[in-house]
Amino acid sequence: MMTTGATGPIIKAISKRRSRRRQWRIFECIALLVLDAMLIEVSFLLAYVLRYYVLGNSSLLQSIRDNLQENTPASGFQSSPLSYFTPLEIGVVIGLLLIFALRGLYTVRLTGTLFRQIRTIAGSATIGVAILITYFFVFQPPSSSRLLVPFVWIMSMIMLSLGRMIVAGVMGMLHRLGLGETHLLVVGSGRLGKVIMQNIAANPGLGYTIVGFLHDMTEPPGDFGRFRMLGTLEDLGLVIRSMQVDTVIIALPASMNEQAIKMVRLCERFGASFKLAPDLYELSLSRIDMEAIEGIPLLNIRQAPLNTWQNLVTRLVDVVGSLLILLLSTPFWLLVALAIRLDSEGGVIYTQTRIGLNGRAFKMYKFRSMYKDAERMQAWLWGKNEAQGPMFKIKDDPRVTRVGKFLRRISLDEFPQFINIIKGDMSLVGPRPPLPNEVAVYEEWQRGRLAIKPGLTGLWQVRGRSDISFDEGVLMDLYYIENWSLHLYFQILFRTIPAVLRRQGAY
Repeated sequence: MMTTGATGPIIKAISKRRSRRRQWRIFECIALLVLDAMLIEVSFLLAYVLRYYVLGNSSLLQSIRDNLQENTPASGFQSSPLSYFTPLEIGVVIGLLLIFALRGLYTVRLTGTLFRQIRTIAGSATIGVAILITYFFVFQPPSSSRLLVPFVWIMSMIMLSLGRMIVAGVMGMLHRLGLGETHLLVVGSGRLGKVIMQNIAANPGLGYTIVGFLHDMTEPPGDFGRFRMLGTLEDLGLVIRSMQVDTVIIALPASMNEQAIKMVRLCERFGASFKLAPDLYELSLSRIDMEAIEGIPLLNIRQAPLNTWQNLVTRLVDVVGSLLILLLSTPFWLLVALAIRLDSEGGVIYTQTRIGLNGRAFKMYKFRSMYKDAERMQAWLWGKNEAQGPMFKIKDDPRVTRVGKFLRRISLDEFPQFINIIKGDMSLVGPRPPLPNEVAVYEEWQRGRLAIKPGLTGLWQVRGRSDISFDEGVLMDLYYIENWSLHLYFQILFRTIPAVLRRQGAY
């Protein structure tokens, strides 16, 4: 055990690091505030140019303008100088910045993902334009700027969203260079702790670097995929000192409340900030609502996370989306089929038995990407398997054809699965459909991924595919199932395109 004299300099170093991190957070907030003000100003100028110089002579806008202001000469309206709108311009800039601040857009860590930031921007801009419209309706100011308001609304959403995308890219690069990053340690090796690590690692723009986790002895010890086990709960102080941990997330099961309190006291002693993750995961987070009665927090557990209406919407999107893609891209896929046929012997479509909803077997279709005797070669290649768990994956698989390698890199080999989606065997979003021999060796907790239709894409696919261990991928599937929502369904769909373009883990 280290003496007080030995720990003193280490705690001072940690405090100094925390001070620099706080200064960096203040700089981030100020920089974002200034950038947003500039972008709102640019949005207003672009809206003015678009309204009066690009579309100012449009016959449609002329008609709308005449209906709104019958007594105002057209020439006078069109010649309104930019300075005429200075009060409105200042009001828009200050008003939107206030709305952004009230909605937490400048609390960087609480803002979350880029998708959530853009959604907050769109909602805030909509609130702002609603306030402006209400102002014009109630006070009827002698102004000819009513039609400028919707242009400002549209341009501000576009410019601010683009700005946030650039900021996310720059911040991600700075965090990778070590500027403003936060060293994070997770205390707990159970399901809750693993889900926390996965979700933080999936959002590098937040600036957290996961140094590892501490084992809580509830499961066999060992690393979890890409995350390192740094010791047990007794090693918390040592790990904070040696790894210069800034933030600790305590994710222990409810049965270990005493140990959690002990971890909190150790964090306070060594100057590391901490957060407690409630052990509610088994209740399914998507079914939990919180309300307060006279300041007392109460949890409400909804009975069913997926209802008939939601099922109907997802099924409609699955079928309509698949039909549109099949119909609109038929000529391209005919060329793919021709390339497969010319490259090697065998059929164009490869049919394989997979396991779907509730363990039901079905025939899954894919473009053939291997030589026709590939299955017989698998036993010979098993010693070179690079995947963990029951899966079989080799990065440079000799069974893959030249055309097949190209198809796999951009996921074109999976295109015929749209037929499975139309038939009802699969969905656009869901767990990867497993092979029967994989399911045969599943542990009991892993069988939970069969509680929903398999999907063409899913959390596993958009967060790394073959670069993620089997257990980590299964945990992502279970997270999707237990936290299912239309928002999560569409979020994964939208993230699939950039994931395919990055080609991470595709082989």
